[in-house]
Amino acid sequence: MKYLNCALLILAAVVFAAGAACAFPIGSSVENPKKGILVVAFGSSMPEGEASIEAVADAVRKAYPDVETRVSYTSRIIMRKIARENGKIVDEPAVALAKMAYEGFTDVAVLSTHIIPGEEYDDLKAVVDGFKAMSANAPKAGFRFIELSSPLLSGAADFERLAGVLADTYSEQTKKGAFVFVGHGTHHFANAAYGTLQFALWEKSPNFYVGTIEGLPSYDDVASRLKTAKVKNVWIAPAMLVAGDHAHNDIAGEEPDSWKSMLEAQGYKVTPVLEGLGQNAAVRTLILDKLREAWGGFKP
Repeated sequence: MKYLNCALLILAAVVFAAGAACAFPIGSSVENPKKGILVVAFGSSMPEGEASIEAVADAVRKAYPDVETRVSYTSRIIMRKIARENGKIVDEPAVALAKMAYEGFTDVAVLSTHIIPGEEYDDLKAVVDGFKAMSANAPKAGFRFIELSSPLLSGAADFERLAGVLADTYSEQTKKGAFVFVGHGTHHFANAAYGTLQFALWEKSPNFYVGTIEGLPSYDDVASRLKTAKVKNVWIAPAMLVAGDHAHNDIAGEEPDSWKSMLEAQGYKVTPVLEGLGQNAAVRTLILDKLREAWGGFKP
């Protein structure tokens, strides 16, 4: 019931605001179905990060050319920053979905671009569940169909698939030294996904390592393993959708507490690879597979 009340309030607020621009809502119509896809990312205020998100959205548009695709961010801090600095407005998922309902979309797939099913994904799922409840109890105000995709790393097979893609992409580097992927990390139990990815990558090469900025494995964990491996060259890249602020500062920054600087202080030759996972075409294919799974429950 709480999801229904929340979703109805959101929809009412957006419809009221939109009324100034449109005299009458279009409304959903089963006789005139309208499909849509909402790509949801944490967001980025850096051009490189935005490019990674757009690369995913463009891949979706190519895969579903007849379905309108929109982009939404979950970080309000980033949304406020880009609105203030660039005048660009990006809606958060609740508002974006409410607008789509108001504009007459009947069937919507929500594509999560989150790497793990952590707190951000839980929040997104709560929003989608709210619209599901609204659709069940007030179908004229909701959607005929709405479904959320699972994150990139959510099932056992996902780790093997991603490890395979990363190994294919960076195999040459692991022949010359160590390749370290750095994720954001979280206190959420989903942080365990990083350790699982580590084991999947070790099946490909012992010179792959996974660490996190705010979780486990930590920097100290990775540094200890690198010392045991006795390598001299280290490549370092974000295990994130975008190479944004964390990648440019916490991972590859020139400040003494960045991963790059700390590894260099230990004598390693460090080469940053500032590419988010969204910039990897093979990873985008994995994300599209998640979208297809979300559409799988659609029955016209």
